[in-house]
Amino acid sequence: MRYRKSPYMTRARFNSVCPETGKAIGIGDEIAFYPDSRKAYHTTSTHADTVRALEFSRAWAMSDANY
Repeated sequence: MRYRKSPYMTRARFNSVCPETGKAIGIGDEIAFYPDSRKAYHTTSTHADTVRALEFSRAWAMSDANY
């Protein structure tokens, strides 16, 4: 289960620049989106790694999924 303000992986709807890595994000690129801050991070960023780890733990019902 994902909470309303939980970060998640999605596809970019706009062109932008990753605030962490400075890499360009094009329309349709996979991104890690943080709804609370409304920021999109490139897939090579540590923010994206964190989101992938959270999604993996949620998918396998691990006990620390929303820690």
